[in-house]
Amino acid sequence: MKIVSLDFETANYSPVSICAAGVAVFVDGDLVDSQHWLVKPPKGHGFFKPEWTEQCHGISHHLVRNEPEFSVIAPEILSYLTQADLVAAHNASFDLPRLRAVLSHYGMSCPPLRSVCTLKLARKVWPQLPNHQLSTICAHIGHQFIHHQARSDAEAAGRVLLAMLELHDDLLAEHSTRKQPSKHSSPC
Repeated sequence: MKIVSLDFETANYSPVSICAAGVAVFVDGDLVDSQHWLVKPPKGHGFFKPEWTEQCHGISHHLVRNEPEFSVIAPEILSYLTQADLVAAHNASFDLPRLRAVLSHYGMSCPPLRSVCTLKLARKVWPQLPNHQLSTICAHIGHQFIHHQARSDAEAAGRVLLAMLELHDDLLAEHSTRKQPSKHSSPC
């Protein structure tokens, strides 16, 4: 099975303010590829919240001012996602709507993707944990990573999913979603 995990960092609350993107590709449980892009948010959406720049991901306007906008890297990211049997994200309710929003902003459609949220799954698999933040779950499974670095977070989400699948090989049967395209929406 080919799993592609995804993570976005944003400059602010705007869903199109993606300033970093990361993917990690797992084939039959092995990490075979990972990528990271710094992204210049589109004009009007590029205000960087100081507390996010200073305390979260550390990305500032100065780091991305000469980087491509999302429309330039979208074909490469979509290629990874559409070749996957499953797309995973930790807190997919954050990442997938941002993917839809930024693609829509640039007049691009979002292909149908079979997706799973590792946050939701972790709540079912490890209810005893004090919380289900990516850092807590990674500590639980013994995976070290750099939190809020998009490639590292994407890889961590994939590792979390694989750890859960080792415990429950039927986990995906009832917890993954496939969005179907419609002529009025841009599914993801």
